[in-house]
Amino acid sequence: MKFYIDILLGIILIVYTLILNTLSSTKVAFSSSIGFLGICLVFYHFIKIKLRDNEHFILAVKYMKPIICIGIACFILLQIIIVAYPKQNNKPTDYILVLGAGLRNGTELSLSLKDRLDTTLDYINNYNSNSYIVVSGGQGSDENIPEALAMANYLIANSIPEDRIIIEDKSVNTFENFKLSKVKIEEHSNKPISDSSVKIITTDFHAFRGNLLAKRNGYVDINLYTTKTIPYLIPVFYTRESIAIVKSLLFDN
Repeated sequence: MKFYIDILLGIILIVYTLILNTLSSTKVAFSSSIGFLGICLVFYHFIKIKLRDNEHFILAVKYMKPIICIGIACFILLQIIIVAYPKQNNKPTDYILVLGAGLRNGTELSLSLKDRLDTTLDYINNYNSNSYIVVSGGQGSDENIPEALAMANYLIANSIPEDRIIIEDKSVNTFENFKLSKVKIEEHSNKPISDSSVKIITTDFHAFRGNLLAKRNGYVDINLYTTKTIPYLIPVFYTRESIAIVKSLLFDN
């Protein structure tokens, strides 16, 4: 059975990639990498006997084992942080910042983005109806309109007054979500971002990195109110987020 673990895992990853993209009705970010890993594992299964007699392969494995072990340990640590980080705070704030999460079919909210907006409506209706809402998200290459515009339209359709919505429609990543939303909030409030309280609404896996990038952009009084990750997206999103955290720690300043 041990001999077939690689090909079984490879097939599982390939099938998972196909299923999650089908259920999402769009290509899920990072899913291609998981599918490619599955293909590599299947390919490796058929050549591993020959590789085991290759001196260069044996030497490479010898040096790669410690690196792989360290990588796995770091991955587990990051997963613990992602899961354990505080995510729910219903304290009222001056502003609510809703982070974009992609559109499907050019104009429709992705499932994750709709969940974030529904969570925003839940928070407003139950805890704080006086905050201004900043919707943040630019227009991707496969999108017909900016995410922020689609988000604003959804909120307006759900009885949120248009004059309480602030649109930031230029950002292309999470760091820019905070950077450009900071400008919008400061222009609206006529005071530095450090003097405004801001609630971040995003998906649970995103909480730690969202808080990190907010602080790097000068936000001081911040807290989170998150939505749960769609179950079948947990493997791909939590794996991708570990890589994104490392990238943000090193490069997003």
